[in-house]
Amino acid sequence: MKAVFCTLVLCACQGAPPDLPTAEVGRGDFAVTHFEGGEVRAASGEVVMSPRIGGRLKIVHLWPEGEQVDVGDLILQFDPAEFEREMLDREGQLEQAHSDFAKAKAWHGQRLADIKRKIQQQQAELELAALNRERQQFSSIIDQEQGRINLAKARRAVAEARQESVAQEVVNRVDFRKHELSIARRQERYERARRDYERTSIRAEKPGIVVYRKIWKPGTDEEGKVAVGDQVWGGRALLDIPDMSEMQVLCLIGEMDIERLRVGQRAFIRLEAFPGPVFNGTVADIAPMASPQPGAPDIHVFELVIDIDEQDERLKPGMSAAVEIVLHAIPNVLSVPLNAVFARADRWVAYRLEGGDFAEVEVELSAKNATAVVVAAGLTEGDVVALKDPTALR
Repeated sequence: MKAVFCTLVLCACQGAPPDLPTAEVGRGDFAVTHFEGGEVRAASGEVVMSPRIGGRLKIVHLWPEGEQVDVGDLILQFDPAEFEREMLDREGQLEQAHSDFAKAKAWHGQRLADIKRKIQQQQAELELAALNRERQQFSSIIDQEQGRINLAKARRAVAEARQESVAQEVVNRVDFRKHELSIARRQERYERARRDYERTSIRAEKPGIVVYRKIWKPGTDEEGKVAVGDQVWGGRALLDIPDMSEMQVLCLIGEMDIERLRVGQRAFIRLEAFPGPVFNGTVADIAPMASPQPGAPDIHVFELVIDIDEQDERLKPGMSAAVEIVLHAIPNVLSVPLNAVFARADRWVAYRLEGGDFAEVEVELSAKNATAVVVAAGLTEGDVVALKDPTALR
């Protein structure tokens, strides 16, 4: 059920001193609230991070914060000189490996071709020796023995040449495989160096506006927005390109207050830059564990996220906001503004308008919030009370 909270009416009542502001005591549901400061952010969007390519990276270009970007715009550039040198060096090594392989193939190819010609020559000599052996069958025993020896030598020469050819083919395959592996390694190193070089240029993958993140500045104990000239390690979130269709408020809640807060509680959001509008929201998430507050390690806080119901062009990431979270509602009670009650020793009083003057009335107070307090006794609905102490004007 939606709670209807009482409205306190400021009025200039007839018969009241003209220089005293007044309010009418109202009746209705009273909201007990908790106030926190927070920062507006987008619920989702593109987070731009420094690439993990080794060493510290120097920023040489940043897209202006708050400016619109389209897909493909160069939003972040790191100094590419070192990575360009590495890429060109790896490219030269790859070209040299290809050249060495081509030379090896040419040499081994020529070597194998020479062996093949040698086999053909030895085969011809074997055939000639075999022919001479046939012709010597009617020759002397000495000539026949010499022919047999020549034929055996020719056969051994052919066999040795063929073995040499097989061995050379094995050598060729091993050497070619070695060159192929060398080329593959150098190709991989070149591709990695080329990717690293290309990753020094970061382009927008989604349209939107650029928001700078805060980072720790070297040599200082403070955070500051990322800037040209900063040197960062890989894997750091540097920029946001938020989705402006869904906005949130991030608050840091102290340990003493976290027990009163629950997911689903309603909230009202006011922007410091625009005092007029009040946006509606809902507590969407509360961190399960506390973390040290930046700059104050002894103070632990919980992150609390409030979803904003409305879409409005005035809601920008990074804006400061005041958040009023409705803890619970007290039904059908009287309430007055906080500045309508005044402390007097051990009691509280209000000044009720009676016959053109203000009379002091002791009041009993109950729950309060940042702007109003419940009156348990002492006033009735419709009473007009002063918002300044009338005795101080006498």
